Amino acid sequence: MKHVSRRQLRVFAAVVAEQSFSGAAKALHLTQPAVSLQVKGLERSCGLPLLDRSGRRIRPTEAGRAM
Repeated sequence: MKHVSRRQLRVFAAVVAEQSFSGAAKALHLTQPAVSLQVKGLERSCGLPLLDRSGRRIRPTEAGRAM
């Protein structure tokens, strides 16, 4: 696994808690694109998808729950 930042983990945790990128952005006082970039970077570092984006709500994958 490549380097994972605390910021990426904090943003990922907010997305999981809010079940949405926009909700996490609002909670963290960030833009939605900034939240998306942080999560994409975290997934790239892990080499696995961490979120299931198939429905209206975002849910962690098995790897995301382990994270």
